[in-house]
Amino acid sequence: MKKLMTVMAAGLIGSGALHAYNWKQAATNLTSKEQAFAAAAATAAVGDLPKLSAAFNRALDEGWTVNELKEMVLQLYAYTGFPRCLNASATLEQVVQARAAQGKQDESGQTPAQIPAGTDKYELGRQNLARLMGQDIPSRPAAFVQDTDTFLKEHLFADIFARGVLTDKQRELATVSFLTALGNVNPQLRAHMGLAINVGVSSEQIEGVCAVVKQELGRKKGINGLEVLKEIVRQ
Repeated sequence: MKKLMTVMAAGLIGSGALHAYNWKQAATNLTSKEQAFAAAAATAAVGDLPKLSAAFNRALDEGWTVNELKEMVLQLYAYTGFPRCLNASATLEQVVQARAAQGKQDESGQTPAQIPAGTDKYELGRQNLARLMGQDIPSRPAAFVQDTDTFLKEHLFADIFARGVLTDKQRELATVSFLTALGNVNPQLRAHMGLAINVGVSSEQIEGVCAVVKQELGRKKGINGLEVLKEIVRQ
């Protein structure tokens, strides 16, 4: 964490230190395989389809399976809506088909698990979220729009997170990439950076995500991600 804390101590935004910050070095806090995944997630989140096509090719070259990338795309819609999810899905399909036509053998990978019939999906989602948070959470807490809690638990943290294929760590790496790329959802980015750390993503790896987003989508979004990470580390 030394490099990260050095930058944080300088204050990041408005400081001369940030101009000397080594973004390329920060990206290497992720493996090349993780960098490819983060780049695909980030470009999918903003709907940059030409970059996404290149990112999917890179991710497949790095050893991600087709089904792992499908899961990332499916999870995307919970954060950006169906239009970008469907566009990313179509882009991935085109990439996979083109690679097959070129004779490339991409591994399909693990198939998703199904939730058994009769499962209380709200309770399953509550338990999954509690695991990610590292603490128990109440059932059906009051919310201004009450069904937001229901949908969050039953769908995102049950229907999606119970599918397997991606680990909790990989799913949170994807989510942090999505939200950093969006750049204007800091409460959710802050929450998911915390969840990511809880499931084993290091602060250095999150710094790497910010660097990948900067490389793909620009300095402003990378800086914003680092600023949110600074808040998490200080807690």
